[in-house]
Amino acid sequence: DGISLYANYVEGLLQGEVVPAVVSGVQVRNVNEIFDPFKSKQYEIGAKYDGGSLGGTLAVFRINQPSTVLVGDVVKQDGEQRNQGIELSWYGRMFEKLNVLGGVTLLDAENRRGDNPANDGKDVIGVPDLQANVGIEWSVWNDISIDGRVVYTSSQYANDANTLELPSWTRLDLGARGDINVGERQVTMRLRVDNVTDK
Repeated sequence: DGISLYANYVEGLLQGEVVPAVVSGVQVRNVNEIFDPFKSKQYEIGAKYDGGSLGGTLAVFRINQPSTVLVGDVVKQDGEQRNQGIELSWYGRMFEKLNVLGGVTLLDAENRRGDNPANDGKDVIGVPDLQANVGIEWSVWNDISIDGRVVYTSSQYANDANTLELPSWTRLDLGARGDINVGERQVTMRLRVDNVTDK
């Protein structure tokens, strides 16, 4: 009771990407070019737990999608991006007035079948290997609650050759929520400050 297993396989025909006007600060010459459609495949297996006040999901997945690259001032389709990883998420009421929500994703995203064999197997630009977040909401008084969230993103590569790397970062968000009655209607007021520590 409370535990289920699942598996799925999905094939999808993705609309071809439209080339933007600017990529990484470079004015692109073939702006608005539309690439050919791409057949994407996704595999996923996982388990879900629902214990009433606590629950979570664990999934293993693999997805492929088209990859593009900027060569000089031209964007072109170049092989595919293969994403595979593990994702864990959880939610629930830890104590009477304290709720928690969070997740961790381990992701291996690599370039495959590109025009430049030297980049095959290299990590995809801008995709971190690890992302994690945890948020809590505490009901402090009647219909008023405060919440906080910490988001972590690991380092990620900034070029196809994987020689330029962006550092990891951690972000803190804080907020509050209150329900008030306005006439015959209940109104929810929210206040949120993202990236409190300016990271």
